[in-house]
Amino acid sequence: MPNPRDDLRATEDSILTDATRVVALEKKKMSLDPGDPEVDRLSNKIERIAGGIEDKAKAEKVLSAEITGDD
Repeated sequence: MPNPRDDLRATEDSILTDATRVVALEKKKMSLDPGDPEVDRLSNKIERIAGGIEDKAKAEKVLSAEITGDD
């Protein structure tokens, strides 16, 4: 049977990992000339990761409510 607390911890860890990736990609992007095509590629990747973070944050809310009994 799934444990919501374990799921919440795993989701939190995943968000932190994604956020760290975003920071690293942003730093890499900052080192490039704005006209470099790599900037656009990195921006697209950052957008995808950020969208995943949003989805995971929504899942966190659901898991937290499940744990605390809030509906």
